Amino acid sequence: MIKLKDILKEDVKIQVSSKDDGYIYNWKEEMKEGKFDPKNPTVVVSGLGSYSLTGLKDSVASQLSNLSKRLKGGSEMDVNNVYSLLVKNDSLLYKVKAIKDVQDELKT
Repeated sequence: MIKLKDILKEDVKIQVSSKDDGYIYNWKEEMKEGKFDPKNPTVVVSGLGSYSLTGLKDSVASQLSNLSKRLKGGSEMDVNNVYSLLVKNDSLLYKVKAIKDVQDELKT
């Protein structure tokens, strides 16, 4: 199995904390008020902000689509931009991890 770090020749590090990178915002209060939507809860992405789960997925999909288009462009500048956006600015990785954290939380 090839790992991302093998392709990039360096480690991509996501800082691990004791708290999940993404969690459902005020779900207990929203459940009491009858406002909680388990299919589209409000998600807090630590250090980035809050999104609806659908909005967060759309944001990640849009960013990945944009990166894909840049890579297909193939110019050195495009590749450097993709590298910078994906590796140096790790907010996309945090968003994906937050989606996973919330999906795991919704299973409980």
